[in-house]
Amino acid sequence: MLGLNEFRHAPSIAIHMSATVPLCFSDFATLLEPLDAVELHGLLCGLLCAAPGLDARRWLHHVASTFDAPSADQAATQHQGLIMLFEHTAAQLGSADTAISLLLPDDDTELPQRTAALSAWCQGLLYGLGLELQQTRANAHLSATSQEFLHDVAEIAHASIEATDASEDAESAYAEVVEYLRVGLLTIQQDLLDSIAPAAPRLH
Repeated sequence: MLGLNEFRHAPSIAIHMSATVPLCFSDFATLLEPLDAVELHGLLCGLLCAAPGLDARRWLHHVASTFDAPSADQAATQHQGLIMLFEHTAAQLGSADTAISLLLPDDDTELPQRTAALSAWCQGLLYGLGLELQQTRANAHLSATSQEFLHDVAEIAHASIEATDASEDAESAYAEVVEYLRVGLLTIQQDLLDSIAPAAPRLH
């Protein structure tokens, strides 16, 4: 497991990222290595949607209980990457003016690899949602739209494509799926926020 002790003793790093700047996949892939940056981002998105009050400490705890411990040399850079990922994603999901961006390989990556990454992101999202909803809000209401979205996410989580299938149409389909996931994520988030919002006072 990823040891919390390693994180506690990692150097303190001042991190400032604008939520309007897209996440750079290659940077996070390096910082979080050998962890899967894409799966981690999906996991974090699921956790933040299901638990809007999630803080960085709890985020690190979830990662520590899910993944193998880093080496001593990796601990500091992983800590930096995890905190940067948390702060940027939380800022995007918490802003009404900023569009959420998924952490995925750049467009110059071969389509089969990007499709595999998309599947990993979906797996992380489903795991993150389930993890928090199990513990805190098992009865949270989801609209029919969100339920259909989660069904589709489960299908995408098992998607793959052969190199021979890559084409202009496949590229277009990939882009449409990415946009669908981005919009669906915001729908899920709003449903869950609404389900825990305090009821409006009744007028007598």
